[in-house]
Amino acid sequence: MDYQKEIKNISSWMRDYLVSSGCGGYICGISGGIDSAVISALCCKAVGFKRNFIAMYLPCQSDPSMEEDAIKLAENLKIELRILNLIDSYNAIIKEMEKGGETVSRLTKANTKARLRMTMLFAIANQYNYLVAGTGNKSELDIGYCTLGGDSVVSCEPLGNFYKSEVYKIAELIPEIPKNILTKAPSADLWKGQTDEEEIGMSYQKLDTILINYYRNGGRYWDYKDGTTEEEFNKVSTMMNKAIYKNEMPPKYPRL
Repeated sequence: MDYQKEIKNISSWMRDYLVSSGCGGYICGISGGIDSAVISALCCKAVGFKRNFIAMYLPCQSDPSMEEDAIKLAENLKIELRILNLIDSYNAIIKEMEKGGETVSRLTKANTKARLRMTMLFAIANQYNYLVAGTGNKSELDIGYCTLGGDSVVSCEPLGNFYKSEVYKIAELIPEIPKNILTKAPSADLWKGQTDEEEIGMSYQKLDTILINYYRNGGRYWDYKDGTTEEEFNKVSTMMNKAIYKNEMPPKYPRL
């Protein structure tokens, strides 16, 4: 695949989608990770550098290194990075839950952070009549590795049909993306030491291999000669089935 051509095609698609929406620009949350780095660069190409694009970093008990990478990316792209800390809003929600008798789980706390970030992005987008550019990729979306009501709620998903391994290939062709972002372990930065691959239970390379073969062989396990076990295949298949509700619009009762 010609990924240099894909960069032009995606940014062109984003430009056309923006025009058809009647909105004035794009907003994206920069996390310091590779997906948001690629999307930010594509937004710049779609609307013109420094013009009609708002980049935001929304920390909430975040790793300081993530902010450093976000700032470096913004500097390289020559764009302004707005930083709004969500910790007060987060603490208020958790405090009210605990007052109500809840013992708040780590996963609930993590998803609350993701939902607060998307709430802020849409609030700012509302101010300017902008679209919220999603940062999801096919690998994560297919298995439901996203937060319902959080990063799954966006105006569009420019990378939604690209596997994680392909996102890296695209990123390598964008010189403004800092090398550190390309080499560090992917993380949603939802708790200290959290990594995406550990949470998923396998490497992105393994996940992509299974997903590609899943579609190629109609959802059936095959001896791929690459070390993939039937157990690993079934694990991914199960995650995909459980993710259906995240990837479809809310169902409506079929009233007759």
